[in-house]
Amino acid sequence: MKRHIHAAEYAGALLCALCGWLSVGQAAAAVQAQVIIADGTDAVSAAGAEDEAVSASASFVQSLSRTLESGTVEDALALFERAPEEAAADFDIQLLHASLLLSAGDAEAARGIADTLIAQEPENTDALMLGALAAKYSGDSRTKSALLKRVLEINPSDPDANAELANEQMLRRNYKLARTYYQRGLAGSPEDETALFGLGQTSYYLGDLKTAERAFNKLLSLDAEHAFAWAYLGKLERESENYLKAADCVQKAIDIDPSVYDFWMDYGSYQRGMGLFDEAEAAWKEAVSLDPDYFLAHAYLAGLYDEQGMFDEALAEYEAVVRLNPEYYFAYESLGMLSWRAGRYAQARGAFEKAFAAAGGDVSRTVSYPLMIAASYLAEGSARACRDTVSRAMRNMDTSTPVYAVLRLYYDGLNITTAAQKVRNEPDRNQRGRLLYYIGLYCALNGDEVGAMQYYTEVMNTNSPMFFEYRLAEWGLEG
Repeated sequence: MKRHIHAAEYAGALLCALCGWLSVGQAAAAVQAQVIIADGTDAVSAAGAEDEAVSASASFVQSLSRTLESGTVEDALALFERAPEEAAADFDIQLLHASLLLSAGDAEAARGIADTLIAQEPENTDALMLGALAAKYSGDSRTKSALLKRVLEINPSDPDANAELANEQMLRRNYKLARTYYQRGLAGSPEDETALFGLGQTSYYLGDLKTAERAFNKLLSLDAEHAFAWAYLGKLERESENYLKAADCVQKAIDIDPSVYDFWMDYGSYQRGMGLFDEAEAAWKEAVSLDPDYFLAHAYLAGLYDEQGMFDEALAEYEAVVRLNPEYYFAYESLGMLSWRAGRYAQARGAFEKAFAAAGGDVSRTVSYPLMIAASYLAEGSARACRDTVSRAMRNMDTSTPVYAVLRLYYDGLNITTAAQKVRNEPDRNQRGRLLYYIGLYCALNGDEVGAMQYYTEVMNTNSPMFFEYRLAEWGLEG
């Protein structure tokens, strides 16, 4: 399938320049004809022929312009099949043809024309730049680099070549070098909009917020409808937690182009920052409607619902997150917790298994996930699978530690008092609260509700909600 690329903008710029050139050319031809007539020479017919050629080219370019305004790139390309001979042979019109082919995704055809034009005018930077883009989209990075080098040898501040090199560095997240290329482009063309946006964006990523703000404001002075410039001004306001101004800025971006997913994501974040949960929810739902198969808005909605105690809704959104992006491991812990709360023990176990795998399956980093997996097996009625889980976790572990004592409790159910004593002597408050929860959970799973409430209360008394088991204990006390 052919895909349209940003060369469409390049084609538009060429078309505008070409329309202007043709207007000047027509006037020059008319003047030349008048001079020849005054001289009374026989060259009047030659001047008329030249004027006719310019007129044919002008007429063709005007047809292209109208077609691009009301139709598609493919419609415009179809015009070249019946272009007049004079227009088809014109260097600039050929350049435009190649650019439109590249816009339509036909990089090889564009490359063929660009190579011919470069052979005709080896120092023409427009042809070289188009050849570089065609080589890029043909997968020939060596030729692309060589052509960009030639452009910069001719004009070190060429904004298009510098922007292309900057884009390469942006993909590598080398924002400092990317900014250098954008600055070089601006040295030769201070009002180049691509370079201005790039300067603002890279400065934002590098933490140079003043430079970013100046770049975006200058860009907006040139094009007040630049939606992404407004959106980034919103991000700058957010840096100082000025959520109202941030929301106003991104609202302008949305007014210009309401189809951009990221604008709605940012708008929702700013509304949430002001405590306007309904507005945040509406914004993120709009993002979902724009791209139902992307996970991020679902993740934001899940957190929002969880924060408001809308647990069923939060669970549904976390399920959507991992369905759409199984590699988004940040969601699995919350999915496991909410599944546990809803009594969906097999789903909880699967989520904690994913979370444990993301943590490298290393018990020394986290004992929480193996214990929740073991508890899930007990809740499902599979004591043997519970023992197998904790047996693997205890392997090569120091038997004197409170962690081992709690794991051993889940293995054989013995010495709960000894395990509790060791845990209460644990100096790390977070670790102490975490392990007390699992002793309480063991009591609950074995029908000792009084014991469970006792240990859950001890967890609450740690006043240290820096571990997810704190919430589980809180839910356990609610019954």
